[in-house]
Amino acid sequence: MDILLSIAPALAANLGLAFAAVLILWLISIPLKDVSIIDMVFGVVMTAIVAVSWMGGTAEELGANLLFVLVVLWALRMTTHLVRRNWGHGEDPRYSKLRTWVDGEWAFHWLSLRKVFLLQGVVLWLATLPAQVFLLLPGAPALPPLLWLGAVVAVLGLVTETVADRQLKAFRSNPELRGTVLQTGLWRYSRHPNYFGELCFWWGIFLMACAQPLALLTVLGPLAYSHLIVNVTGQATLDKKLAREKPGYAEYMARTNGMIPWPPKASG
Repeated sequence: MDILLSIAPALAANLGLAFAAVLILWLISIPLKDVSIIDMVFGVVMTAIVAVSWMGGTAEELGANLLFVLVVLWALRMTTHLVRRNWGHGEDPRYSKLRTWVDGEWAFHWLSLRKVFLLQGVVLWLATLPAQVFLLLPGAPALPPLLWLGAVVAVLGLVTETVADRQLKAFRSNPELRGTVLQTGLWRYSRHPNYFGELCFWWGIFLMACAQPLALLTVLGPLAYSHLIVNVTGQATLDKKLAREKPGYAEYMARTNGMIPWPPKASG
């Protein structure tokens, strides 16, 4: 308990960093009239939180450096992908829909602060909580096999979401396939293999952190991030939208796993 109390100020400072970042982004979003800017930089904010813990922590060097490098690689890929996809395309429809919830521009700004930016600040801090605790705890990992197992899971997740996003980009860039449903490659086995890879990465980071057994207490972090992706902003939202707008998607949903890759069900 004394060890946890000793790192509590650093964890609180990181929470303050997360809130400061999202507040700045909120202020920037107002003149831009684009709430979705937060999507393009959330990886940068998460990396900044981890970087502060990495620089100020006293964890054993090898494990700390390995975890930090993996997070940096994830952030570089994610940020590059989202900037290329979203830059110049206006506000994401998910956020534009929020504008219909209230009357008046400032009413929407306050709504976006509560429903998007502050919520994202909490999620960013929670998702990185296992990494923070691992990096701030002193000494070598007590369970080194978990460090390496977690690294393998994280790398597999990073590869999976990279391949899935590239397959989706190639599909969308083919005008002959417009209006159809992507059902090849990883998308044959999962409706959201990119989200599956994302969750694998952060559960892998959690496993790495559990090389220090006290990090087991941070399981709320990956659980909260999983809930957000599966039930709030990711899988559930996209499935409803695509089933409503794209012919054939309902049938695709009926035979294809939502998240975990698995052979599709036979027709009928």
